[in-house]
Amino acid sequence: MCKQLEAHMNTSWEQVVDHPRMIFGDYMIPGADPRIYDEVTDMDALKLTIEEYLHDYNQSPTTSVQMDLVFFRDAIAHLSRVSRILRQPRGNALLVGVGGSGRQSLTRLASYMCEYQCKSIEITRNFGVNEWHDCLKEMLMTAGEGQNLVFLFTDTQVVHESFLEDINNILNS
Repeated sequence: MCKQLEAHMNTSWEQVVDHPRMIFGDYMIPGADPRIYDEVTDMDALKLTIEEYLHDYNQSPTTSVQMDLVFFRDAIAHLSRVSRILRQPRGNALLVGVGGSGRQSLTRLASYMCEYQCKSIEITRNFGVNEWHDCLKEMLMTAGEGQNLVFLFTDTQVVHESFLEDINNILNS
C-alpha cells in the first residue's frame, strides 16, 4: 500500500496516517443516538471508554458472569473488530484461536457495547436435538420481534453434527 501511495498519489503512508494502528468504531460516546462511526485517534480515551463499558457490564443485572479483563492494544483492536462486525446488517463472525484467548469475553462485551442481547445455549447431560431446536426457535423469535441478538456458540457446544448444519442453514437464509 505504501508503494502504491507513493507511485500514484505522490505521498507517503506516514503523511496520510499519523499513528500506527487505525481503529474505527461507533462506541466512543455511550448512549449516543445516532451512533457516530468514526476513527478513534485517542487510544487513552478509547481504553477508558472500554473500561467504563466493562464496569457497566459487570454492574448490569442481566450479567451472569463477571469479567475481569485487561485491555492491551491487541485486545482493544479485537474488541473493536468484533463490535464493528456485530453492527453490520446480518453480521456474523467465526472467531478462531486457542482456548483462554478471550474470544467469548470480548464477544460478550462487544454485544453489550452495541446494546445487543447476548444469548448462548447451556449444554446439559440430556441436551439433544429437540432442546437445540427449542433454543434456536426461541432465539429466532426474539430476533424476529426486532430485538438485536448475538448468538454465541462455541465448538464445545456442538453435541450433534446436525447443530452445524442448522447454523449453516440459518446463515444462508
